[in-house]
Amino acid sequence: MYRRPISALLAVALLALLSGCKEQAPELATRWHFVGADGLRSQTGALALRAFFSHSNAPALAERLRPRATRAALEWLSGTTAADTLVTQAQPLVADLLAHESAGEVWRRGDGSQEVFVAVRITAERAPIWNDRYPALVKPFGSKASGAWVSAEKGWLFAVSPSDSPRAKDFRSRVLSVSKPPARLLEFQKAPGAWPGLQATAVATNGAVVWSGTLSKPGLAELSLPNWQYPTNLIYDPLVSLTAIRGVTPQVLNLLGLDGYFQGKEVGQMYQWAQAESPFQSYAVVHLNDTASVLKAVNAELSRRYSTNAEPGKLDGLVMYDAEKQILGLSSAPGVVPMLSGSENQKPGFLGFSMVPRQRSVQPVPKELLQQLQQSGLVVYDWEITSENFTHWWANLQVRDLSLGLNPAPGDGLANLWLTDTLGKVDNTVTQVRQSGPGTFTWSRKAPVGLSAVEWVLLGRWLDPATPRKLKAPRLAPPPPMELPQSPSAKPPSASKPVTKP
Repeated sequence: MYRRPISALLAVALLALLSGCKEQAPELATRWHFVGADGLRSQTGALALRAFFSHSNAPALAERLRPRATRAALEWLSGTTAADTLVTQAQPLVADLLAHESAGEVWRRGDGSQEVFVAVRITAERAPIWNDRYPALVKPFGSKASGAWVSAEKGWLFAVSPSDSPRAKDFRSRVLSVSKPPARLLEFQKAPGAWPGLQATAVATNGAVVWSGTLSKPGLAELSLPNWQYPTNLIYDPLVSLTAIRGVTPQVLNLLGLDGYFQGKEVGQMYQWAQAESPFQSYAVVHLNDTASVLKAVNAELSRRYSTNAEPGKLDGLVMYDAEKQILGLSSAPGVVPMLSGSENQKPGFLGFSMVPRQRSVQPVPKELLQQLQQSGLVVYDWEITSENFTHWWANLQVRDLSLGLNPAPGDGLANLWLTDTLGKVDNTVTQVRQSGPGTFTWSRKAPVGLSAVEWVLLGRWLDPATPRKLKAPRLAPPPPMELPQSPSAKPPSASKPVTKP
C-alpha cells in the first residue's frame, strides 16, 4: 500500500542528488592567438606599425611593459591584487608570450576555479623555467585536485592546467593544426562581463592594420538611433579629428562610468572634435533634454574636490559657476580654463565642453566626412589624422595631470619620444561601430599603426605615468642666535614673551 509513494520519494531524492552533483560546464573566458613582437617586426603589410617595434626606445619600454603586463594578467585571473613576488616569478613567462607567437585559452568553472592553457613558439631550452614556474603560478586559480604539465612539440611549448582536462587536448590539437597566415597579427575573444564581450581580428595589409570584430552585451536593449543632429555652427574645417556617437542610453553611460554625472538622463548624441590651430582646441558636445541639472551635479562634484584656500583634502583650483547663464569653469592649471556650457533657455540642447573659447569659422566640414554618418545602423564614427591628434591628446591629458596635482607624464620621457618619432607622419585612422541587434554590434577599423591616437597616448602614459607632486617641505623655526646657545636642560621660551639678548 505504501510502495508507490515510497518509490516516488526515492526517485525524487535520487534525481535531486544527481542534479546537485552534475558539474556545470566550464565557460570560455578568453582566447587569443598573437604573432608576438618578433612577428610584428618582421611583417611587411603595415610598415608604420613595424617601425614602432624597431625604434631605439622599444627595448627599454619593453622592460617597463613586462612587469605591468604581468601584474595586469595575474590580477585579471585572480580578481585580487597580485603580490610582488608572484609578479617577479611570472615575468619571464609573460616576456616569452609578448615576444614570440603565442596562443592561449582561459576557461572558468562553476566552482570559481579556472583552466589555463598556453602555447608559445619557443625552443625547448626554455622548457625548464616554464616547468619550474608555471605549475606554481596557476595553482591558486585551479581546483585542489588539478595538476599542470609542460611539454614541447613541433616547435611549440605547451603549458596547461589541469593536465587531465579534455579541453587541454582540444587546445593542443587546434594550435598544431591551424596554419597562421603571415598577415594575421591577432585573434582575440573575450566573454561578456562587466564590460562587453569582444571578438577581434587584426590583419596587416596594404600599408595598414585592418580590424574586424563584434561587441556583445547581454541584456542591453536595442538602441534607439535618432537622426544625426551634428552642430554644424560649431564644427568647422580644418579638423584633426571628429567622433560622433548616437544611441547613448543610461546603460551605456553606466558602462563608461559617466552615469553619476548625467543623473540617469537620456543622452541622444555626443560629438568630440579637434581643430588644427592649437592642441588645446579640443571640443565636445552632448545632446540633452536638461543641461541645467547636469551642470548642477558637476558643479557639486568639482566644489567637493577643489578649493582656493588650501582646505585639507582638496585640490588647488577655482570653480566658477553661473546657474542663470549655464556656464561652469575650472581654473586649476596654467593657460587653459576647462568649461562646460549649457542652453540658457532651459530647453533641450547641447551641453558643450571646451579647453579654450570656441571660434566660429565660415569653413564648413567637408561633405564627404559628414556623409559617412548616413550609414545604416551606425552607432559610432571616429576619424582622425593620427599624427596630429596624438599631440592634442597628450597635451590635454597633461593639463588633466596638473589639475589633479600631479607631475605630468614627461614630454622628454622614453614613451613620448617613442610615440612622437613613430607617429610623426601617420595619417588617417577610421573606426566604425554598427548595431546589428539588441546588445550586439559589429565594428571595424583601418589604421596605419593599428591603434588610434588616444589609445597610443594611454599606452604611453601607462609606460611613463604621471607622478605625485612632491609636497613642499614644512617651514622650520629659525635657529637661535649664536650668542644664545641652549643647554640640553633649557626649556624653550614662552611664546608670549619676546626673547631678548643679555
